[in-house]
Amino acid sequence: MAESARYRDRYDRETEAVAWKAPDGRQFFVCGTDRGFALRSPDDWESDTELQYEADAQGNVYLDGERTGWRIPQEVLQRTGS
Repeated sequence: MAESARYRDRYDRETEAVAWKAPDGRQFFVCGTDRGFALRSPDDWESDTELQYEADAQGNVYLDGERTGWRIPQEVLQRTGS
């Protein structure tokens, strides 16, 4: 998987995402949003489906609004350029 990917958000802004491996071994692309961070699997990267995984500004990850206990490291969040 590539280290980063280009993405156009719902406002048609181009942004860059960074690869992150979750504690359960799944790979996600993380990119900044107006509310925090969006997480998508490589297979769902270009999908327009509703996000299941999101993270707040501190990196706390949520699945459908419920906290997972995972935390994205600050060095990963900083690389998103957000």
